Amino acid sequence: MYKFIVGFVILAVLTSCGGGGETAEKYMQAGFVNFQKQEYDQAIANFQKAVNLEPRAAAGYNMLGMAYRLKAQQLGIPELRAKETAAFQKAVEIDPNNVVALINLGVTYYGQGEKAKAAPLFKKALALYPQHPEKVQFEKMIAEGEGRP
Repeated sequence: MYKFIVGFVILAVLTSCGGGGETAEKYMQAGFVNFQKQEYDQAIANFQKAVNLEPRAAAGYNMLGMAYRLKAQQLGIPELRAKETAAFQKAVEIDPNNVVALINLGVTYYGQGEKAKAAPLFKKALALYPQHPEKVQFEKMIAEGEGRP
């Protein structure tokens, strides 16, 4: 599931950041290259520059959250998890119908054991994208978050 989510995130970024300014787009592209190379510090710096220039870019915050997520997985630093969560929350705040950001925030909450917070995010994502390839998995996670078997 994780590989699919990363691939879906990458596709969403490539298709949604074209409307920003050229400079913000340049930083998004550079951050994406760093992300692919697992250069998370550089990716974070570039995505942060992009969102500073284009503060309403949900895709930028989503990618910032992904970079923090993977860096946190590498290093196990709790402060990075908080930054991951904040970035995904900002992406959802900017675009409440961004399926990728909803799923990423849900996965973050779920991974932190906050399954009740994750469930409504997965529900909304599935309402927006009912044929999602990971639908069955999300339905199981929703049931867990709602305390159902």
